[in-house]
Amino acid sequence: MKAVAFLITTLINIGIGVGLFFMLIVSLNGFTGEQADPGLILFVVWILLASIIAGVLAFLSAKYLISKKSFKPWRAALLAIAIFVIVGTAANIVGFIAAVVLTSAM
Repeated sequence: MKAVAFLITTLINIGIGVGLFFMLIVSLNGFTGEQADPGLILFVVWILLASIIAGVLAFLSAKYLISKKSFKPWRAALLAIAIFVIVGTAANIVGFIAAVVLTSAM
């Protein structure tokens, strides 16, 4: 169940990142390709790192809840997924804002 928490959390956060990527493309309308490239690269790297980190944290928190708090594995995984999808989404939104600010500053 710990690996399931990692996979589901990572995949959901990447899916949210893909949706935000399309929003970023729309928000960067009017910039040339050269101006928008640094922001797009920053955003893609940010999404991948934030999603993997959120997945690892979901794995570790599920492991902790199972071993130290005596949660049932499915409850621990469900709680870890819920918490770290929210945390990952917040990180993705911060990456979106950072990409727009970087592109605007170029």
